[in-house]
Amino acid sequence: MTIDTFRLLAPLGQMTHALVRGTYLASRWQEEGRVMLYYLPDGPSGFFVEIGQDAHQGRAVVVRSFTSAEPLEDYVYGVRLPEW
Repeated sequence: MTIDTFRLLAPLGQMTHALVRGTYLASRWQEEGRVMLYYLPDGPSGFFVEIGQDAHQGRAVVVRSFTSAEPLEDYVYGVRLPEW
């Protein structure tokens, strides 16, 4: 599925597709709660989907989908490399 097709899905469809077909990569915390990052393949490349919690309704929602590496910087702080 391409990112354009993914974005045409209803919010529940987006979340279900990301959870079933995606690969969990990392999570981060923000004021509203936890945001989880998933990778979805799309041919030779793929795209990323963030799923977080809606602070007002208390349910999981797709926060955003993207192909750029720039938003991944939000997850770098959580990477821990072993000390040799």
